[in-house]
Amino acid sequence: MRSTWTLSLTAALLMAGCGAEPPASEAPPVEAAVGTAEAPLDADLAPYFDAVTTPTNSYTVVGTLTPPAWSWGQIELLEGRQRFRSEYYNPRTQKLRYQDTYQSSDYPLATYFGSLNQQLVDGFNLAYSNSCATTAGSTCPAVGPTKPAARYVLLHKGRATAARTCNVNLTPTLLVHGAIQDANVWMFPNGNNGSGGSYGNAAQKTGLVQDLESKGRCVYAVTFGSFHGDNYNHAIHVANAVKRIKALHPGVARVDVVAWSKGVLAVDPWMANAATWGGFSTTRLFERLAKEQASQVPAYDDSVRVYVPLSGPHKGIDLNFRHPIHTLTIASTSANAPVGRGPMPWTYFSAFQCVTWGSDVPWYNNPYAESVCEGSGGMWPDFFRRIYLSNITGLSSTGAPVSASTLQSLNTTQGLSASAFNFDEYNMSLFGAVNDSGKYVTAFPGQLQAAYDLRGTYPIPDRSASSWDSVDPNENRYFPWLDSKLIYNPLNPFIAAGYMDATDHRVCRTTAYDPAGSPCFAYHAYNTNQNAEGYNISNYAKYRIMQGLGIATAMEMGGKFITRLAEHGLDTRLPSLYVLYGTAAGAQPYETDGMTSTTSAPRGDGVLFEASIAAMTQLTQGWTAAKKTADAKQEGMAYDHLSMGITPAVWNKISAHFVSRD
Repeated sequence: MRSTWTLSLTAALLMAGCGAEPPASEAPPVEAAVGTAEAPLDADLAPYFDAVTTPTNSYTVVGTLTPPAWSWGQIELLEGRQRFRSEYYNPRTQKLRYQDTYQSSDYPLATYFGSLNQQLVDGFNLAYSNSCATTAGSTCPAVGPTKPAARYVLLHKGRATAARTCNVNLTPTLLVHGAIQDANVWMFPNGNNGSGGSYGNAAQKTGLVQDLESKGRCVYAVTFGSFHGDNYNHAIHVANAVKRIKALHPGVARVDVVAWSKGVLAVDPWMANAATWGGFSTTRLFERLAKEQASQVPAYDDSVRVYVPLSGPHKGIDLNFRHPIHTLTIASTSANAPVGRGPMPWTYFSAFQCVTWGSDVPWYNNPYAESVCEGSGGMWPDFFRRIYLSNITGLSSTGAPVSASTLQSLNTTQGLSASAFNFDEYNMSLFGAVNDSGKYVTAFPGQLQAAYDLRGTYPIPDRSASSWDSVDPNENRYFPWLDSKLIYNPLNPFIAAGYMDATDHRVCRTTAYDPAGSPCFAYHAYNTNQNAEGYNISNYAKYRIMQGLGIATAMEMGGKFITRLAEHGLDTRLPSLYVLYGTAAGAQPYETDGMTSTTSAPRGDGVLFEASIAAMTQLTQGWTAAKKTADAKQEGMAYDHLSMGITPAVWNKISAHFVSRD
């Protein structure tokens, strides 16, 4: 997650300074093809991959970009030559140009992040040379600088690193960002207005890049095309980036790697030799797809000295399945706003849930609610029309997505005008959708891969009691707000217009996990009968509030990534593993289900559970006891998920560990 936005609402030479850097356009020799990469794909798998004539285990440097003097020293665009799964973007996952970055008097995001966002677009545009990258009011193509092909990744160099004034005799560092992040979070965690000013006048103005460079280290960072992109794609990019850094540092045997949040899912598969994984189904579509993807991840080559995963979901995440309020925040938020750029586990939801009674009510204007919620749920006739985010109804006998209607037709039959429909804007479900050409696309493949049901370790608690109002975001916002909206009856204030079907809030909280077995309903007197599923004795109509495909389907559509990952430890040649994770929920926690009382420890970092982030045992399976003792270390720190990558105390721990291994 982008910590800055959320907090606002809530590193060729052996001697430093000598000689010249290898030319940026210099590419390493083309290597032998990856395993069976040249073997033709099965016909049903081919549409999921970018076309590549001869995949090889190599990369090329497309070109370089020199940002303004206050920013990065240099940005390279690397093109992987392996076979990549195609990336699809919706407006919430594409790269933002300066002109697209949200800006208002209350939230001047373009002022502090606009130039940084534009640098990313300009970097990817080295491959496309498309004028849309800077032309005001223009729209970039489906594959272009704001929606780059999966084979591209940006490699950023800190200023001292680009100038070669860092100590090239020290092991260089690669930083790997997480979801809703990019490399800029490592340099300006609270943005930069070009003059050193931070967003919200935050005290922390610089990042881990400057911290490490101030200690003499050369620092690099990657920016993936899609921050919710495929984890196998990202693993390939990490392997290529490490190889590139070694090419820039002749004589350097290894690189230190720091990954934050979802970034660990880009590092783990490479260092756990994904190409050797077994156990994939030979008949189910997405597992067959995952097997092919895993085969493309380069074999780990003993190129990492220290691996530091910061609060990463090694055991998966089910946050949005647990908490309806998070999903609603996404649905009711503008595509370029500072929150809401995440996946929803629902395929549809009732319009009455739209935040602030619709976005356009004059007495309560929400500057973020210019979305699929706009104008919806404002009054009773509109309460229970459905807003469809996917047209997928399930999986076939071979595990392929099944759809009976177009996404447009599903929404227009609910009252949406055809002119107001845009496929990319409505395709917001975690599960994706089948487009009008019959192709399955999802903007969230990496999140499908990360999905894992953690209820066996952290059950859904009953928190209907008001004592949890200030702790649990669902109890504090979701249910009271739904209840009051349903009860409101201006025609007769003495009679409730509607009510929730179940007083036990766990019923609605588990709907995303199991929509058939745990449906969430509401009753309402003023109904249009559309979508009604029955009536009570008082003739109140019964409406399903939301629907999805369930977490078991999500895990299958993710190729059972976490299941496979959990079966494999990191390569035993790794000299040092240092797992750092947060133990505090934060001022505005997203995940509190691990708490057993309102005053107990959160058992996580406010986003991810401890079982997922404190994963040293999983990561070191296959290591000898002696190696674990000598080379593996795990430590919790009293910071929340959004602080673990941007806090000096955490950086000091990382630097101290690097020094201990120098």
